Parts: sequence; structure tokens; C-alpha cells
Amino acid sequence: MGTQRVKTYQEKQKQKEKEKEQAASSESVQEAAKVAKPAQPKKQRSKKWLKAKELVAAQKEYPLEEAIRLVKKTSYAQFDARIEVHIRLKPKKGQVVRGVLALPHGTGKEARVVVFDDGVLTKIEQGKIDFDVLIARPTDLPKLAKVAKILGPRGLMPNAKSGTITNEPEKLVEQIKKGQIEFKTDSANNLHLAIGRVSWEEKKLAENFTVVYNAIKQYSPLAVYLSATMGPSIKVKL
Repeated sequence: MGTQRVKTYQEKQKQKEKEKEQAASSESVQEAAKVAKPAQPKKQRSKKWLKAKELVAAQKEYPLEEAIRLVKKTSYAQFDARIEVHIRLKPKKGQVVRGVLALPHGTGKEARVVVFDDGVLTKIEQGKIDFDVLIARPTDLPKLAKVAKILGPRGLMPNAKSGTITNEPEKLVEQIKKGQIEFKTDSANNLHLAIGRVSWEEKKLAENFTVVYNAIKQYSPLAVYLSATMGPSIKVKL
């Protein structure tokens, strides 16, 4: 009887060891699956982009005037492309990067601005969004709440931080059309703004850039780049 008990005990131990090995093997397979994820394909660049990129020195930081000349030269679009500034920021903890500024020469594109009223409300409820900026009065907020779920995801909901809620909407419309824009970073603390067109003279682009940089330098910019809509980026010397 004692021999039988020993035999049963040994069989149970072997079964436990086998189960441990199977569990370990399963974990190894799962880990291997995590590591062996298919490599993401590299972004394919066009021949025109690669040719334009040859004009930009790797790792070089260009003075503003030179960077503007180079971004105009490396634009290969068949239309009057935008010139954009891209800035990586390092704001302090709790510091919100958001506001408005007035570009002396605008962005090269006139924003479609409307003032909220019952007619605009009806269009929004019908899904007709034919504006880039919506301005409202403080007294409009109860009605705006009805369409917040439509406007919010599109970034079109008027709010005090962006200055689009005001008691003087007509005055704000005029300011926006003259070049006032809103700025706000993305989730990675990057800022992207248009500062003009490739066809513009360098002085105008430099003046617009300076206004943008002066407005955001309090948020500790780490790197600044210029690029055309179709063209490589050029790093600007801070």
C-alpha cells in the first residue's frame, strides 16, 4: 500500500511539472509574438521630394532669412503652396499653450467666419458646416450647447480661451480677416501654423514668423522648422 502511495505521489509531481513547462512555453510564445511584430514600412518619398531634400544640409540649423529662401526654393508644388512653421515646445507643468495672435500679413488664406444666430444653428443641426471660425455672444451659449457634440470634435466650438465668444462679434470678424489666428499645440506639444505663401516676398514671411515666435517663446521652444506644403523641412537656428 505504501508503494502505491509513493507511485501516486510521483505521478502527481510529474503532472505538475508538465503543466509548469506548458505554461512557461505558452508565455514564451506570447512574448515572442510581442517582439516579432511586423516592421512598419518606411514612408516612401517621391523623387521630387528627394531631389529637393538634397539642397538641405543634414542636421544644419539655418538662420531665419536663409531658411526662408531655402524653403521657397525647395517647394516643388505646381501651385502657390503654403509655408508653415512647426515648433516643438516644452511648456512648464500646468502651462497651457493656447491663445490668439495677429499676423501682420495674414496666412494667405481668408478664413470663412460666421457669427452665430438661429440660421447658423439650423444649418449646423442639418450637418451643414460652411465656416472655419464660428463667433458667438455670451448669450448664445444655451443654444450652442445643443450642437456642442457636432462642433466640439471639429474644433469649431466657440470658447473664451480662443477669443471666439465676445460681445463685439462684428469687430472680431474684421480682426480675423485681417490676420488674427488661434494657436494650440497637439498632444505631443507640437505647434503647426501657416505663415504665408511661397510667392510672398521674404520680408513678409520673416515678419509673420517673428510674431509667431515671440508669442510662443515663453513655452520653451526646443526646435523650429519651416516647410512648404510640398517640400522638406528646414531647421531654423534659434
